[in-house]
Amino acid sequence: MEEREFKKIVGNFLADKGFEKKRNFFYKRDNNLVYVIGLQKSKYSNGFYLNVGYLIKELHPNDEYPKDVDGDVRTRFSWILPFSKKQTDIFELKGLSADQSNIIEEFVSNNVERLINSVQYNGLGWLLEKDPTLLYQTTLKAKEYLQLELSRPKNKKPLKRA
Repeated sequence: MEEREFKKIVGNFLADKGFEKKRNFFYKRDNNLVYVIGLQKSKYSNGFYLNVGYLIKELHPNDEYPKDVDGDVRTRFSWILPFSKKQTDIFELKGLSADQSNIIEEFVSNNVERLINSVQYNGLGWLLEKDPTLLYQTTLKAKEYLQLELSRPKNKKPLKRA
């Protein structure tokens, strides 16, 4: 499959789900958040990453069309490879034909449900609780705003410097 076809399939699917396209990004908004999806071409293969940025509106009142990397919390779409059952965050176009658009649509649909619709319903704090590794992709400003625990867990000892 060619890059142009992939982008068209993803773009059409996201538009059908209520996303607005501006430049190379797709936007969806609710009362509290701006959801930004950006496509990133791999430098090493014929694959794409779909990056997600969550911007808390109250922290960014003037950012109408931010980039995904501007997100207060950031993550990527991921999926399970059909044959190896390994999870990956890159969607490889090699070996896909144009008539396999349903595979791409399923990939995007599952991730929109998991990373956008679920967060709209449950909130950003829910996502961070469900996947604590995302705290590494969360700005300090957002952690403070969401009143997340910022100190070291009590059972952890401070790191010793050599």
